[in-house]
Amino acid sequence: MVARETGDKSLLRRALSVQAVILYSTNNPGDALTPLSEALELAETLGDEIGKAAVWNNLGSAFYEAALYADARDCYERATQLATGSPTLRPLKAMALANVAMCCLHMQEYDQGLIRIRAAIALRDVAESPTDMLARVFTEGTYTRLLLAVGRVPEAAERVQLSKAFAAQAKSVRADIAAACAEGLVEVYSGLADVGLSRSMAALEKARAIKPALRESLLVMVEAQEQAGRPDVALVYLHELLEFNREAKTKQILAPFEALGRKLGCHDASSNGIDAVTAAKAQELQAAIDSRIEDLIKTAITSSEQSGYNRVRVFRVGRLAELLALFEGWDAERAQALGFAARLADVGMMVIPSEILRKPRALSTAERRIMDEHTQFGAEVLAKARLAVLQPCVSVAKFHHEKWDGSGPWGMRGAGTPIEARMVALCDSFDSLTHERPWRQALSVQEAIMTISVEQGSHFDPQLVCSFVKMIKDIFWDHKDFEAYLSEDAHENSYVRVRAQIDQLIRGAIYR
Repeated sequence: MVARETGDKSLLRRALSVQAVILYSTNNPGDALTPLSEALELAETLGDEIGKAAVWNNLGSAFYEAALYADARDCYERATQLATGSPTLRPLKAMALANVAMCCLHMQEYDQGLIRIRAAIALRDVAESPTDMLARVFTEGTYTRLLLAVGRVPEAAERVQLSKAFAAQAKSVRADIAAACAEGLVEVYSGLADVGLSRSMAALEKARAIKPALRESLLVMVEAQEQAGRPDVALVYLHELLEFNREAKTKQILAPFEALGRKLGCHDASSNGIDAVTAAKAQELQAAIDSRIEDLIKTAITSSEQSGYNRVRVFRVGRLAELLALFEGWDAERAQALGFAARLADVGMMVIPSEILRKPRALSTAERRIMDEHTQFGAEVLAKARLAVLQPCVSVAKFHHEKWDGSGPWGMRGAGTPIEARMVALCDSFDSLTHERPWRQALSVQEAIMTISVEQGSHFDPQLVCSFVKMIKDIFWDHKDFEAYLSEDAHENSYVRVRAQIDQLIRGAIYR
């Protein structure tokens, strides 16, 4: 605010960057994109090469925190291109290269990751301050995990010794945890499973008291247990990661709704509570309610992206649900409410570890049970928001993966599942079938219809399937660009517009 008042664009660029770092460091990576987009425009206007490199690096970190690793990698790569030509930029370039390598590790692009991490270490030839030492520990940890991923265990063991030496000089608990995690992994890969798991467990116990280190420590423990041939124990730690995500995301989402409840002056933050106040106050409160709802939709969009879909999926599913309701003879208001509920159906997906969301194969039964947890979390967070307009969304979030034959997550059978959830189940499945997933290619509209028809009476309500198939055929016949028609509402969303702007900047950066 002060920076805007002074008119100092350089100061504003830095202030926006700090704001963004705070946001993505407190589980709000989606909110960080707007200030970073503005910061980047300011840096471009000022011709500030250092500023541009720093903003691109922060953009990468925002995407990384959202588990959008491909976008994060592209942003970090642009930062490395800009952080060239001056000795003062070496630390920033080294950081960006190490960040690219971490993204490559998550994306299983190990060879590219090794190239980037070696380049990062070459730029960090001297580590003097404790901060430099800590950065080097993290860099060596990434290098170690990349080497283990390609089976080069002896080399990984050499890097661990360097990591331990830097950790001793860093005088940081986080450095100790990172070095111990890397050493434990190497021991497990070397055949010393008991020793390595014991060391990793000790590091994890420390990380439980140092929250920023907990996520990576849990992921290391999952990898170590899998490598040691204990997939059942690995799932225990995945469950812990799920609970860690649940706690963090619940606080993030509900805090604004609690503030809204206090503003409304009642325990139940229902939009009905604004009737007794002045028109001006009512308008202010309605704007606050609309803003909170917009935040929830943004969260649902981000959750969809984390699952490997594009950001307009929630709008496609919402449009399909609304159209199906109208096809079934519902009035416009009720159909619109269903479309809104369909957009928020998978809002709970944000708590599912990205390692499950992005598995390059179909999930195991145990992994599927973890995935099903998103229905419970989504329903809980929508109910706890205590906003009247969200209450119809609760049952859709909880039951939209139920099956007609009772084999869904909650065992609901037939017409016992709310009609709204049964309708969204159809729309959600159709959209998933017609888009590529990590373990299969997308089906054509005709193939998706056939698949759904085969599953009527088992997965889907048989009567609704008949209506749905007729509706899809009508829409597909009437609209040449079927996908664009279903996605029309997405273009009105502010978050989608910001993401499109950043995508354009990334594409421009890649082709420079």
